[in-house]
Amino acid sequence: MKELWIAIPDSVVCEQKGGREKTEKLGCIARACAIFGVKKVFVYRDPEGRYDEDRNLILLVLRYLETPQYLRKKLFPITKELSYVGLLPPLRIPSHKQKISLRDIKDGEIREAVLEGVKGKLYADVGLDALIPFRGKGHPGERVTVEIKGRYPNFYCIRINKEKIGSYWGYEVKSTDALEKLLTSTRADYTILTSRYGRTISSIWREFCHNVAKSKRVLVVFGSPRRGLLEMLPKDWIGRHGLQLINMIPGQKVETVRTEEALIITLAIVNLARRIG
Repeated sequence: MKELWIAIPDSVVCEQKGGREKTEKLGCIARACAIFGVKKVFVYRDPEGRYDEDRNLILLVLRYLETPQYLRKKLFPITKELSYVGLLPPLRIPSHKQKISLRDIKDGEIREAVLEGVKGKLYADVGLDALIPFRGKGHPGERVTVEIKGRYPNFYCIRINKEKIGSYWGYEVKSTDALEKLLTSTRADYTILTSRYGRTISSIWREFCHNVAKSKRVLVVFGSPRRGLLEMLPKDWIGRHGLQLINMIPGQKVETVRTEEALIITLAIVNLARRIG
């Protein structure tokens, strides 16, 4: 299965003054990731400032939104940082299963779960009216992806690797350090550095479509609201590592394009390129 990754700085919400505005922007980012099937979201450190509080908020809100509703209370304690998440639209990604009757559970159904210990045994909360016996290693409070085996009332579940699912399930949020380290350590087959000062997408369209279509893992990198990638990365460093700046919005009529806007536009173009290769 091909994977789409993005990288955003921990300064991505630095221009939003309040918690509500920051949360709403992160909701837009999460929705864009869900719409276009982003598999990994890397949050890298902006070297021009300390955004520790914003970084923590970004990681918290994005992970909260990706978590199925029936598991959130068990995995996320009530904090002021999550005060405004109720205003955000749900992602409705495949892992966010609806509650159904235990009798309707089918053998082989896959769900997200939190493990619970009951009288020395492990059970999985999969968002139904009863806990399901869990077979395998784990610990209470752990979030796992499980496959349900058997039929009502004699079923149980086992841990599975998400790669077994074979289709989009949700995104994973990773905190990373310097952007340079991220770009040299990830195993992306094709990296897109977005910049208004890069080569226009129209001028390299055929090459772009070919690179996107043939790559198993595509990484799209975005700069901060205050500094573009060309200001974050020396031009000679970019060239030395075989990377390329691409202007995904040629002819923009506004002074700046917001990250959440650039994200939707860029991922839509990547999505199209994958299909016409």
